[in-house]
Amino acid sequence: MLFRKKEEKRVIELTAAEVRLLREGLMFFHNKCLHDGKPTEDIADLLQKVMKR
Repeated sequence: MLFRKKEEKRVIELTAAEVRLLREGLMFFHNKCLHDGKPTEDIADLLQKVMKR
Protein backbone atom coordinates (compact mmCIF):
# COMPACT_ATOMS: atom_id res chain seq x y z
CA MET A 1 0.00 0.00 0.00
CA LEU A 2 1.42 3.38 -0.98
CA PHE A 3 -0.65 5.60 1.28
CA ARG A 4 -1.00 5.39 5.01
CA LYS A 5 -4.17 6.18 6.85
CA LYS A 6 -3.67 9.29 8.97
CA GLU A 7 -3.49 8.45 12.67
CA GLU A 8 -6.44 9.59 14.75
CA LYS A 9 -5.73 11.98 17.59
CA ARG A 10 -7.34 11.10 20.89
CA VAL A 11 -8.10 13.72 23.51
CA ILE A 12 -9.13 12.86 27.03
CA GLU A 13 -10.32 15.16 29.79
CA LEU A 14 -8.96 14.57 33.26
CA THR A 15 -9.80 15.99 36.66
CA ALA A 16 -7.08 17.76 38.64
CA ALA A 17 -6.62 14.65 40.81
CA GLU A 18 -6.26 12.42 37.73
CA VAL A 19 -3.69 14.80 36.23
CA ARG A 20 -1.72 14.71 39.48
CA LEU A 21 -1.74 10.89 39.54
CA LEU A 22 -0.73 10.71 35.88
CA ARG A 23 2.09 13.22 36.39
CA GLU A 24 3.43 11.39 39.45
CA GLY A 25 3.26 8.02 37.69
CA LEU A 26 5.05 9.35 34.62
CA MET A 27 7.76 10.95 36.76
CA PHE A 28 8.26 7.69 38.67
CA PHE A 29 8.50 5.73 35.40
CA HIS A 30 10.84 8.37 33.90
CA ASN A 31 13.19 8.10 36.89
CA LYS A 32 13.08 4.29 36.77
CA CYS A 33 14.03 4.33 33.07
CA LEU A 34 16.87 6.76 33.78
CA HIS A 35 18.15 4.47 36.52
CA ASP A 36 17.99 1.47 34.17
CA GLY A 37 19.71 3.37 31.34
CA LYS A 38 16.69 3.22 29.04
CA PRO A 39 15.60 6.06 26.72
CA THR A 40 13.22 8.60 28.26
CA GLU A 41 12.43 11.00 25.39
CA ASP A 42 8.87 9.77 24.84
CA ILE A 43 8.08 9.88 28.56
CA ALA A 44 9.47 13.41 28.79
CA ASP A 45 7.26 14.48 25.86
CA LEU A 46 4.19 13.05 27.60
CA LEU A 47 5.13 14.82 30.84
CA GLN A 48 5.36 18.12 29.01
CA LYS A 49 1.92 17.64 27.48
CA VAL A 50 0.41 16.75 30.86
CA MET A 51 2.05 19.72 32.59
CA LYS A 52 0.78 22.21 29.99
CA ARG A 53 -2.71 21.77 31.38
